[in-house]
Amino acid sequence: MRRTRGRLSYSIRWGAVHGFTVWSAYCAAEFVFASLLFALARPYSEFASWHWSLTWLLVAGFLAAGVVLGALAGAAVYFFGDGGSRSQLEQAATLTLVLSFLANVVAHPPTLSGWGWLLTAGLAFAILLALGLRSRDWHARVGYLTNPWVISGFLLGLGQEAVVLSMGTADQLGSHIGGLEWLLASLLALLVIVSVMAGRAFRSRFESTPWVRAASFALAPFALILLVAASQAVSSARTTVHAASPETPPSAGPASQPNLLLIVMDTVRADHLGIDGYDRATSPNLRRLARDSVLYTRAMSASDFTLTSHASIFTGTYPSFHGAYCDPPSAAFGRRLDDSLPTLAGLLRDRGYYTLAVAANLYMRAEFGLDRGFERFEIPRPVPILDAETWYMLRRPMRRVLGYGFDTAQFDRLYSRSQDINRELLGLLARRNGSRAPFFVFLNYMDAHFPYAPPAPYDREFPGKNRRLTADDLDLEQQAIAAGGPVPSNYRPHAISQYDGGIAYMDAQIGQLMDWLKQQRIYDNTMVVVTSDHGEAFGERNHTGHANSPYQNLLHVALMVKYPASAGAPAGTVVETPVSTIDIAPTVLKVLGSPIPPTMVGQNLLQTDPAAKREFFAETFPCATLQSPECPRGCIARAVYSWPYKFITSTNGRRQLYDLSADPNETHDLLRTDPREAKQLNADLRAWVKTFPGHSRQKLQLNPEAIQRLKSLGYVQ
Repeated sequence: MRRTRGRLSYSIRWGAVHGFTVWSAYCAAEFVFASLLFALARPYSEFASWHWSLTWLLVAGFLAAGVVLGALAGAAVYFFGDGGSRSQLEQAATLTLVLSFLANVVAHPPTLSGWGWLLTAGLAFAILLALGLRSRDWHARVGYLTNPWVISGFLLGLGQEAVVLSMGTADQLGSHIGGLEWLLASLLALLVIVSVMAGRAFRSRFESTPWVRAASFALAPFALILLVAASQAVSSARTTVHAASPETPPSAGPASQPNLLLIVMDTVRADHLGIDGYDRATSPNLRRLARDSVLYTRAMSASDFTLTSHASIFTGTYPSFHGAYCDPPSAAFGRRLDDSLPTLAGLLRDRGYYTLAVAANLYMRAEFGLDRGFERFEIPRPVPILDAETWYMLRRPMRRVLGYGFDTAQFDRLYSRSQDINRELLGLLARRNGSRAPFFVFLNYMDAHFPYAPPAPYDREFPGKNRRLTADDLDLEQQAIAAGGPVPSNYRPHAISQYDGGIAYMDAQIGQLMDWLKQQRIYDNTMVVVTSDHGEAFGERNHTGHANSPYQNLLHVALMVKYPASAGAPAGTVVETPVSTIDIAPTVLKVLGSPIPPTMVGQNLLQTDPAAKREFFAETFPCATLQSPECPRGCIARAVYSWPYKFITSTNGRRQLYDLSADPNETHDLLRTDPREAKQLNADLRAWVKTFPGHSRQKLQLNPEAIQRLKSLGYVQ
């Protein structure tokens, strides 16, 4: 009896040891493959500081899983085998890894890229390990093919091969794969051949050497810890140098040349800001800034999508004129900004401004042309812990397990935090070497964007957070909503609480940046523009996210301008006159003393007559995002604003008219009750569309009244 108990204890103990080493090997391999995948798909990505606490949590989770599953495997070998040698216990522990990998694959839809390959490979390894447990001959015949390092490398490499092949449709987003898929396939084939041949030649010799066996137990955990610790040390050193704080303040330049700071809070809808009447205190620092600024409470974005709306901000014109919009199938992710149009950055650079941009959103990348005119345009991109491309990796189910004891929301973070954007900015300003030129700085913060993952303590700032709800869960719920289903009861409370927390976090970082400007004594001579590119939908009309509708929850945005003293703008003023984000560039140029090019159809906000009747427009295009049932493949929709009316047309044939003063949420369509207004606005919209580039250029005979109306519409100078 004692001998039996001793043998069981032996199997469990050594099963746990082997499980520890097997899962250590897998964790090390996954760290390497995940880092390589992100480096290939997103060049210049860096490990952020928040990455490492999550990485170490993953490491601890994998090691604990290895110990527990290895012990269970040891017990199973004892009860269902012949007691188990160390070699069998190692194979049993490795089998727990393969079965876990298979379970993860089966849990995902079979439509995912590489699903069948991974299932087949996992089953093959499971069969080989099971045969090896029953037969020493089989164990020797496959050589090192059932070694945990080889299995981990092959399965992860096969998953990465599937990802690489799927990148063929993502050239627009900067993935240049070339012959990478052939190289990776060759390496996988070579791995199989070498592992079998080397194992047959050397395995028996090495297994009989005591010091080799002892070293094999320590190799995997030692390599894992060394790999992660060394990577953290290197990246921390780079970050410290990269984001050094300035020792001397940047010069404001001559008093006649104010600095310009343009901040875009990505995805922030105006009605979620405390300065716009929201019942949650999401923007205390913006409220403080508003005392020195002019607040425009009825600002509308020219579009509902990052690329398109930023291009309109930079060029002062509408999407159909600057060309940077989604146009499937050839440009499902968006077209490049028209190179012939002058941009705000280029115009200010020509006047001696140092132009610098730091953005979190990847749509700011050079391929789309939004960097034109900037001397430096940085997009500090973190290496994410999780991403859609890593669905086959065990870090995803491990995150689920860890969620029972830890808050794992930051595993979903895909973008740099606002504080990382600020740190990057200050580091770049520090390296100006005492330049006396005024600066134009553009910042893009993204903490309110999906997957709604603000850092602590802002994730608990507002009630509603569900700690167990992950980005994968939210994505599935959004798909159900977009398919026409009801909004799940847990969706809005969680998503909005985290969305609002992201806004509050960005607000805090803006406050710190304003404090820095004051400390450097350049606040008074810096023109500060704070706005957003578009809003966000949370299930209204079966819309979620953005880039899919022309309604106010996506088009009504924040706009606040702190003018320099030389502009003579009354601080603390609230302007209720409707304005557009295309007005930002011409306003800035006018205030900074630069001519406004004729391509900019926006108005100078300081010269807007509240009593004058003005019409302006917004456009939305079918992008590669979730669309609503009314436009399952996406529609082109256009809106004309003639306050208080808003008229919308769509390529699905629908026409809508709303009175925004009485119905800000657009719940009562007035198309039939006020047909006269709808007819006039429809005519204005059609006339505007006829002026788009690419339309017939025949000469139009217009009477003076028509010319005056076109001028009021903003597309005739």
